[in-house]
Amino acid sequence: MPLFIFNNIPTAQLEANLQQNAKMYYFNGIMLMLLGIFALMSPLIAATFLDMLIGCLFLLTGLVQAGFSFATKRHWTYYVTAVVAILAGLLMLLKPAAGILALGFIVLAFLVMQGVMQILSAGLYSDSKGWPWLLLSGFISLLLATIIYVSWPISATWILGIMIGVNFLAFGASIIMLTKYVTENK
Repeated sequence: MPLFIFNNIPTAQLEANLQQNAKMYYFNGIMLMLLGIFALMSPLIAATFLDMLIGCLFLLTGLVQAGFSFATKRHWTYYVTAVVAILAGLLMLLKPAAGILALGFIVLAFLVMQGVMQILSAGLYSDSKGWPWLLLSGFISLLLATIIYVSWPISATWILGIMIGVNFLAFGASIIMLTKYVTENK
């Protein structure tokens, strides 16, 4: 019996997808775990890389939006969001430490949302033997979010990389274990 009332996807359909795509699920889990190990070994590098990547995305988004707004003669309000994106991107690229602090808050929100979604996903797979792994992964994500919140801002410079690493390891392991249980028990 499914854990959640709103689960209208048959467990057999979910399990069939896991069985048909088991190699891809295993690959996904292994890649997440490898990225997690790297982030744990070099948390400041992982946090700085994440800051730079997001800064580049903001900058590119702002430039494209500004160009599109100019080309289509949009209202001046469209330029405001383009300028905000450009400034955010530049600040993250030029001041990575401040960007890492800001990203710490964003990761906190992400971990809360991911944890909740993993717990809900465990409900979707509640008829399968491997569902407790998703549930555990969700609780680990919520625990990591709590650690960031409680230790802020003292450990902000390194906690981001460590939290991402632990999260990737837990999520990768949960995907592998769920796939293992479903493919071996059918």
